[in-house]
Amino acid sequence: MLAFSFRHYTVKTNVVNRNALGQTRHDASDNSMDKDAYRIGLGYDIHRLVGTGKGGKPFKLGGVLVDDSKIFVVGHSDGDTLLHALADALLGATGCGDIGDYFSELDSINKDMDSRIILESAIKEASLRGYRPTNIDINIILERVRLGRRLKDAIKKALYDMLGSDVMINVKAKTNEGLDAIGRGEAVSCQVIAHLKRI
Repeated sequence: MLAFSFRHYTVKTNVVNRNALGQTRHDASDNSMDKDAYRIGLGYDIHRLVGTGKGGKPFKLGGVLVDDSKIFVVGHSDGDTLLHALADALLGATGCGDIGDYFSELDSINKDMDSRIILESAIKEASLRGYRPTNIDINIILERVRLGRRLKDAIKKALYDMLGSDVMINVKAKTNEGLDAIGRGEAVSCQVIAHLKRI
């Protein structure tokens, strides 16, 4: 005869409320998770790229202007794909939802918003839960513009200014080998893994 025993788990709900700015905020009610020494989050974002005169905005990555007069980005905010993916990674690591919960595309107040504000909000949410980023690894997938060392270094410097000089940051540039919308030069995407440590 086989005997089975089941450990009892208590599942607590994730409460969603709004802060003073009317933005959605997630509060994890399971305090046991808050004792973790480290957290890891994954972020992803993609934005469409267009040519001159097609309603795009200046193309920025990590707060740095990509100097190409023929390529513009489409987005409700300023369309900074890297900062959006990074913010999502930080929010994901601390169980705080995603940037759409805080900065909805349906809200006109977020139109043309500087994405550095979005990242600052994610950093604050992580800090409120007792965590800070220690290691950030970034993939930028882009076909039409080749990101050389100078631009990648500029992006790293901008991120150090936002995250702190003690954070390990790595920026990698990839193409999509001519495949799908990214490979055709119609989009840019970013993947970010964030490692956070308890403060």
